[in-house]
Amino acid sequence: MATTHPPAYFEDQHERLDAQLQAHLLDVVGADFGAALERLQRWRADLARHIEIENTRLLPHVPQGARWAARVYLLEHERIALLADEYAQRVQAAAAHPPRDEAARRRAVLQLLDSAHALRHVLEHHHEREHQGLARELPLDLQAAVWGGLRDGGA
Repeated sequence: MATTHPPAYFEDQHERLDAQLQAHLLDVVGADFGAALERLQRWRADLARHIEIENTRLLPHVPQGARWAARVYLLEHERIALLADEYAQRVQAAAAHPPRDEAARRRAVLQLLDSAHALRHVLEHHHEREHQGLARELPLDLQAAVWGGLRDGGA
């Protein structure tokens, strides 16, 4: 007997965003700060779009008695945006003034990886909350209407 699983709309969206952030971090590891900045800017724009969609089209439908209130997700979205913007400033500074020697380059890479850690940690926990809450509590037809058209075309 085959088991059918509902579409993983939130998971698909989060995997796409995570892949973009990982590609950015690979540029950081390679000390290609210009490419890292470009990838981060694309990721940040997609993240902003993702958050805006959730805030305006999904969170208003969080049911009474949900595991987490819509306010929890909204506050996390604000925190994620703040951390993303702070991190982007650091990447922009590295791209604007690339390190001149190997030791400085290595320090810059390490500093960026360290500063990305807090952002990635909050994102990981937030995504897990959405997978445990929103993905299970919001009607699948609503999720399909919101995320379905975006599956192949970005966040």
